[in-house]
Order: sequence, then structure tokens, then C-alpha cells
Amino acid sequence: MTVAPSGGSTDQAQAPPRPPSGAPQAAPAKAAAPTAADPLAEGYYQFVLGRRLAEEGDVEGAVKAYTRALELDPASADIPAELAELYARASRVRDAIAWSERALKQDPDHTDAHRILGLIYAELASREASGAAASGDAGYRTQAIDHLERALKRATGDPAASMRLTLARIYLQGSSFDRAIATLKQLLADNPWLPQGVALLSEAYTGAGRNADAITLLKSASAMEPAFYETLGEALEKEKRFADAAEAYEQALDAEPADANLKTRLAFCLLSLEDRASVARARDLLEAITKASPTQSWPLYLLSRAQRSLGELDAAEATARRLLAISPSSTSGAHALAQVLEARREWAKIVTALEPVAAGTSKGREADMALILTHLGFAYIELNRQTDAIAAFERGIALEPQDADLKSYLAQALINAKQYDRALTIVRALRAANPAEPRTARLEADALRGLGRFDEGAALLKTLADAATDDLTPWQVLSEYYASDRRYGEAEAVLKTALAKDPGDLDLQFQYGAMLERQKQFAEAEKIFRQVLARNPQHAPSLNYLGYTMIERGSRLEEALSLIKKAVDLDPYSGAYLDSLGWAYLKLNQLDQAEAPLRRAAEQLPRDSVVQDHWGDLLARKGRFAEASQAWRRALAGDGEQIDRALIERKIREAAAKSGKN
Repeated sequence: MTVAPSGGSTDQAQAPPRPPSGAPQAAPAKAAAPTAADPLAEGYYQFVLGRRLAEEGDVEGAVKAYTRALELDPASADIPAELAELYARASRVRDAIAWSERALKQDPDHTDAHRILGLIYAELASREASGAAASGDAGYRTQAIDHLERALKRATGDPAASMRLTLARIYLQGSSFDRAIATLKQLLADNPWLPQGVALLSEAYTGAGRNADAITLLKSASAMEPAFYETLGEALEKEKRFADAAEAYEQALDAEPADANLKTRLAFCLLSLEDRASVARARDLLEAITKASPTQSWPLYLLSRAQRSLGELDAAEATARRLLAISPSSTSGAHALAQVLEARREWAKIVTALEPVAAGTSKGREADMALILTHLGFAYIELNRQTDAIAAFERGIALEPQDADLKSYLAQALINAKQYDRALTIVRALRAANPAEPRTARLEADALRGLGRFDEGAALLKTLADAATDDLTPWQVLSEYYASDRRYGEAEAVLKTALAKDPGDLDLQFQYGAMLERQKQFAEAEKIFRQVLARNPQHAPSLNYLGYTMIERGSRLEEALSLIKKAVDLDPYSGAYLDSLGWAYLKLNQLDQAEAPLRRAAEQLPRDSVVQDHWGDLLARKGRFAEASQAWRRALAGDGEQIDRALIERKIREAAAKSGKN
């Protein structure tokens, strides 16, 4: 006897033949059992009875009926397959596998037996992939694929669609993207715009690196079914097409206006566009989200970022601290707070905020902790705590051994600490992988300079500059290198060459003006700065440098003060601009107004010799000679740029005499 199990294949090869004359065509609820003299009819009756009992949820009764049917027809493959289906639905996996395998012994191509085994092994493979399966249960994926592929050779209709979906998931699980794509294309050919099929095909395209195909598919699908706009937004976001992604999320929100996740994703894309209007809209969205769900970390982090981008640093700090209050060990909260404090150049506050976080465990979040250590290392550098900076970067590298940026930061800290040989070893290893990178080339040159091999460093940077085509960064780096050794004429010559390549580059023009000023070519320098400002009145470096130059020369002090104030308005946390502002007030003998900006500059830039010298001068003018001497000593211990060491030493002696101290 051959019968088709419930939910089984509809192919003709396994369609049930009509029972012999006299056998019932169906099993009515009160059908009388056939006589023992007619075993075929009795077997068919038992089979149909088993189906009815299974539908009613009487598993044991159904098993008895199927078992009796199998006794009457032991060669049947369909009855064991029906039992396998019954056990599979009852989650009796071992029994389902055993009966499927028995069916396949009778008929190696039995569609339903292969289908049941394929689905069982697919479920086991999914558990295995998530770590739920016992160790050693390997090969489930392979078995699932084998059985499902064999079942699909003859299956049609809904069972075929279900199997193709499962098979595609298994392919994706094993990163067999091309096979998944072929399977899903066939599925969608038979079932156009089936949502699960579209979603999986998009995933398969993305996995195969065919993002354009995924986006094309999702655009078409979204026109048919708006629910796909969210998936389309995700695909566009991965491609960094943030404007298009934002538009897709907007469409998705039309259907789900209260979906906080969609609003958050939209806000992220708007933030990534970076124009002020988009960032302001992102902030507004995120403020609403965090008001409704005040303990969600990611929206709070994004809100702090939006506020910081808009210059709302007090609000950004408050939001970051809210995030840290929710989770004191949160690396995202610490990162957000560090970014705000860096914008203010509040290095000591960064150390206070991040040291407790950095002392925590890094297991499972190595990359996040390495980022915190990076922030901390930068703060230590600015505070002239080079040993601490070295230790922070070394810890970061231990967590992220392949991070080239961390290694370059470590090299910078080593150079600051005068550990030139070690820095040179690190930088040369970095440059072996990327020899044309200007930043690491400058680090190598600085290490060589520290070892007394300045000309080797200059030759290295000159080679890089000569090889550069469109990028003028190597020329700027070479100029800065010459300037670091007070070889301003050579720095000027390098900038002339670079400006011949791109006369309109404002940053190059500014740098050129600075080199002229350092050679006391004040009139020419002022001319260059004013040319830059004529093209960009908001060019803060030129506003500051021109104003400072005029202050140093003692000319047009009120105009100079006005220029510097504009620079400070553009960047109110720049230590360099605050120093210029305070110095201008000091030159104008407005000591009380000079104190706040000079103090902030001195706190922010402890290694800057000029800034410390200026702060010392103000303190001395106010009769605070002991404090002035401390500032001047910091000037002597600092970078040594543009100071007269003999003059500062004399000021220290005079201050000691006035304060009655040696």
C-alpha cells in the first residue's frame, strides 16, 4: 500500500493509488472497521484513522494506528514517513530521524523523508551555530543541505517554498552566498515578492559583496511592500549613502511613526550628513527618544554627539554624564564624555573621568577599551605626563595588536619622552606596511632628529614630497619639520614650491605667512594673512596669527584685539587663541581681563613654553612672584619654541629677589 503523508509531496511519483475495489475512499468519523479477511482495506483504514487521530492531537493513538497499518504493509515508505512527520511535530527528534531513515531504506528518493530530515538537521545546525548544541555535533549543516537538495528535486508548491527558505538560511549560515542567491531567485520566481525570500536574498547579496544588487532588489520590493523600506535603509547605510538611507527611513516611519529604532537609525544617518540642519534635526529626534526612553544607551550617545557637533558642549557633557550614570563602566559613555572634554581641551578632566573606566575589565570589549586608553593617552601627552601616555598606549596595543594608529601614538609619546631609538623601531615597522603615509614619515623624521640625524629626516620627507602628485600634505609636513628646527627659510622655500602647485590653498597660504613672520618679515606676513581673510573672513588661524603679530609689534593694538576676539569666538576653547587674547589684554595693561584667558591657556598647554612665559609675566605684573617663577620654570622645561631662555632665567632671578626667596 502506498499513501501520501499529510502535508507531503504532490508529485505524481508518490501520489496514492486508488485502493482496491471495496476499500473505503476516506475515513468517516464513524466508519466501520474492515474485516480481517481484507488486510489491504484494513491497512488503509488504519492509515486514515492515524491521520485523523494525529489531527485531533492524539499522538499515541495515531502511532498505534500507523504501526498497525505498517504491519499490514511492511514494504511501505510512506507510512514510516508519516510516523516521522508525527514525531517531528511532537518534538520527538530521535524518533522522527529513525522513522525517516526507515522510509529512505524503502525508497532512497522519498521526498517527504528527505524533507523531514532536512528540516530537523537545519534546526540542529542553527542550534550548533548559536552554541546551543553539544560539542562534537558537527555536520548538521552538511546533512541538512544534502536532504533538502534531494527533497527539492521533486517537491512543488508550499513545501518547496518552505524548504527553499530553510535551505537558503543554511547556505547563508555557512557563507555559501552564491548558492543561497540561486536558491532564493528560484523561490521568488515561484513566489514573487515573498517577504522572507526578499529579505534573505538581500542578505545573500550583501554577504556576497553585491550591495548594489541588494539595493536594487529592495528598492523594487519597497515599491510593492513598504515594510522593506527599513531594510533598504540598512543596505544604503552600509554603503555610507546616508542621505538615501535617511530618505528610506523616513518612508519606513510613515508606516511606523512611533518606532523608536527607526527614529534612532534616521538620526544616525542625519548626523552622518554633518550639515547643521541635518544635525539639528537629529538632535531633536534624539531628544524625543531619550525623553521617552531615558535609559537607552545608544540614543544618548548619539544625542551627545549631535549636541557636540552643534557646539552645545554643556548639553553634550550633561548627556554623556547621564549615560555614565546609567552605566558607570560604560565605554560609550566615557567615549562621549572624552570627546566633549577634548573639544574644550580639558585634559585634566579627561584623566579624572577616564582613569576609573580604564581600570575596569576589558574582556569582551577590547576595542572599546583600547579607544578609552587612546583618549587617556592623548590627555597624558597634553599634560606632559609622557610615561603615563606610553603606558596607556601600550595597554591599548595589547588589546588591539593590529591597530596601526595606536602604535603611531605610542611612537609620538616615546619621542616626547626622548626615547628615540624605541620610537624609531616602531615607526619603521609601520612605514614598512605603508611607506607613503605622511604622518608616520614625520614621526620617523622626528625620531631621527632626536638622535641628531636631522638631515636624514629631511631627506626622507623630501623624497615623499617629490613623489606626491595631487596631495600636498607631504610638502606641508616637510615645511613643518624644517620649522621645528627653526630653519624657517627652508620651510618658506618648501611652501613656495607647494603654492606653485596649488596657489589657492588657504592653509598653505597661512602656513607660508607664518614662516614669513618667524623670519621677521612682518609686512609680507601681514599681507598674506589679509589675503587669506579676504577670501575667508572666518579663517580663525589667520585672524589669530595676524592679531598676535600686531600685538608683538605693538601696532594697532585695538584692531589686533578685535581680530583675536573673532578667532576666539570661532573656537572659544583654543589654548593658542586664549593665550593671544590674554596677551593682548596684558599689552593693553588690562590685567584683570588678561588673567582668565591666560590662566586657561596655561592650564591647557603646560608644554607650550611661550604660553607659560606669558602667564608668568602676568603673575609677576600682579605681584605673584612665586607663582610667576613656577610658570617660567615650566616654560624652560617645555617645548622651547620661540622663547629667550636667558631672559626667562633672568626673570626667575628677579622674581626670587622680589619675593625674598632664593
